[in-house]
Amino acid sequence: MKILLPLAVVLATLAGCAKEEVSVKVVEEQAANSPEMLVEYMWCKAGPDYSAETFAALAADWNELNDTSMHKAVGAFGLVPKAESPNFDSIWTNVWTSQEARDAGWKDWLANDAADFGAKHDATLVCNPERVFLFAVSSVVKPDVEYDWTGTIPAMYSFCKLNEGKTQADAAAATGMFIDWVAAGRAATGPNGLMVNSLTPLFDPETTEGAAAGIDGYRSVFWANAAEREAGMAAWLAEGNIAREAGEAAMSCDDYDFDLYPIKEIS
Repeated sequence: MKILLPLAVVLATLAGCAKEEVSVKVVEEQAANSPEMLVEYMWCKAGPDYSAETFAALAADWNELNDTSMHKAVGAFGLVPKAESPNFDSIWTNVWTSQEARDAGWKDWLANDAADFGAKHDATLVCNPERVFLFAVSSVVKPDVEYDWTGTIPAMYSFCKLNEGKTQADAAAATGMFIDWVAAGRAATGPNGLMVNSLTPLFDPETTEGAAAGIDGYRSVFWANAAEREAGMAAWLAEGNIAREAGEAAMSCDDYDFDLYPIKEIS
């Protein structure tokens, strides 16, 4: 069942995670670039009492708790897949400034708020506590227009593997060409909201059940609105785009489309 969640609904995933300790196995090799933030993704299923009203109540409760916490999440958003998934109805995300802030936030939540919050809201949405995936996030392309956070945002996640005979140097060269392509497009047609991030897993994808094994690169892509996404993808796929051709020669990617529902604008 695919559920199109209203604004702030994905906050309900905290209810399903309330009674479980959250842990992440950190890989030894970190991202080459210093991450700008950490983002964790949690798989969620709708509960038997799901409704717009129960979501609104849950969102209000969570926002109040987060706002008064000494170790608050600095951002949160929900992802609803455009194609139905057997693994989740939605993905809840939490944005942190550091591993230390994330660990302190979960410790505080589990010690002080989890039990009562879960008892009140578990029937709304359930999160699988064993399917929490933490990534370090570094910017590739920043948007140069403001987003309208009152609506949904088109999002795409790409899981990529190096093609035979290719190296990370080839992928990096293709990324450089992509950055130049974006800059040239903005110079020609004006600013846009394209935002691209590189994600480095802070867990071992080869041994973590539910993670995609053998992936050499993860990216998240966002647009300011659906019309911008359509125009941007048309330009990217146009014949003769050497930046796209370089990327396709270096890596093969599986792309997954989502509607992003803003929960807490990153502060």
